[in-house]
Amino acid sequence: MDPKLVKELEDIVGEEYVSTRPDVLLTYSHSASTGYDGRIPGAVVRPGSTEEVAEILKVANKYKIPVTPRSGGTSLQAEAIPEEGGLVVELLRLKEITLFEDLRSVRVGAGVTFGQLDKFLNQHGLWVPVYPESSLACTVAGNVVVNGAGPGSTKYGSIAEMVMGLTVVLPTGEIIQTGSEGNPNAPGPFLRYSFGPDITGLFIGSLGMFGIITSVSLKVYKRMKHFDYNTYGFQTHEQAQRFVIEMKNNEINVLFASFYEGQILQFFMEMLGEEYGISKTDWPPYTVSVVIGHVREDIVRSDAALARELCEKLGGYVINVPELPRGEWEDRFRTFARASYAHGWHWRILYHHHTPSHWRRVIDVIWEGLDKFGLLGHTAGFATGHASFNFYPHIYFDPADKEDEGKMRQMHSWLAKRLFEVGAVPFKIAPYWFRDVPEMNEYLRLAKRIKKELDPNNILNPRVLGGE
Repeated sequence: MDPKLVKELEDIVGEEYVSTRPDVLLTYSHSASTGYDGRIPGAVVRPGSTEEVAEILKVANKYKIPVTPRSGGTSLQAEAIPEEGGLVVELLRLKEITLFEDLRSVRVGAGVTFGQLDKFLNQHGLWVPVYPESSLACTVAGNVVVNGAGPGSTKYGSIAEMVMGLTVVLPTGEIIQTGSEGNPNAPGPFLRYSFGPDITGLFIGSLGMFGIITSVSLKVYKRMKHFDYNTYGFQTHEQAQRFVIEMKNNEINVLFASFYEGQILQFFMEMLGEEYGISKTDWPPYTVSVVIGHVREDIVRSDAALARELCEKLGGYVINVPELPRGEWEDRFRTFARASYAHGWHWRILYHHHTPSHWRRVIDVIWEGLDKFGLLGHTAGFATGHASFNFYPHIYFDPADKEDEGKMRQMHSWLAKRLFEVGAVPFKIAPYWFRDVPEMNEYLRLAKRIKKELDPNNILNPRVLGGE
């Protein structure tokens, strides 16, 4: 990298926070995304403030060098993999947490992980009740730019539903504040939909291509301490799908509802069953694992009784294996991360949303793809928000076998097209949706127009709108 550029970066953040060492660059060339090739950046810079991020982007524009923001590096679809020879802006030094207890909100810097935030809020009897299942390392800001979900999302939706406002550095170095904090005289974050259009939403799920988020303001809630854990079995997918919908219709306070086919659940049990203390179980064809929670114990008891009643009315039965949902919930800071790597395969994932009523249709498409391309894989998922279901199909491959890896890439492209055809939608901007689904061309053109206006030199995550 140009020594003059490196010197200008050192002048902004200090020499100790800029590195061009080969071992450091190698570290930042990859993320948790096992199914993607790494790229060696030219330098890594670690700013300590929003203002320093702004000055860095001004320098990057001057030299027209591509920039990749990064925080925890736990993303699974190559979002944090840099451009070859480009600049990584690592945000983990932005650690501020400010609680606005009377406003029921909190502001966190881009370097704060969910684990750190949860520990802080726990001291005040509060929480942000949406957890990505890599929360020990995943930062809040990083999760916002992918619009992530996880335990808690069945009740509260994706992380977007928690966001009250953002501090964002635009690609050209301007600093903006969205939500009620856009008024410097405001007491803090108390309203997201301020000043007209929802500018906050532009940056959620954008993979950082429209700006670098340096702080996030979130809703907080009184921490729940009363829970019910149970599993519900069904012979048909129609019964299981209807059960998930009816729990919503009856306002049962379900924090997390996971949906498993029998063969997939058995696969998970081989990885985590013993650790969760789950004895050998004859699982039915379809299992719904449910966590009910509330601040009031009487409501939890009432909701649990209603869930049992709904299950039995639909022809199902209570399996009475509470260890599964309890394990999912109490281990929510790392469940998915461990389940994703315990088997030892490399894999690529294709997150998307559909509805609980279309669960079987999506599953059939995924199995069709695995059979068509002769690959191994699985999928499961969980209900999310008002009427959505989050799917995360895994496609396994051997990275030492180029033919196997090629089939994985072909299936990933094929699957994006097929899922779109059956009505699935992405919950973030992603290159493979734009590249492989021509029906999204109008959306792509609009995104490119916004990108060109905000980022005339196309320096910030330029790969998002095309290519891998």
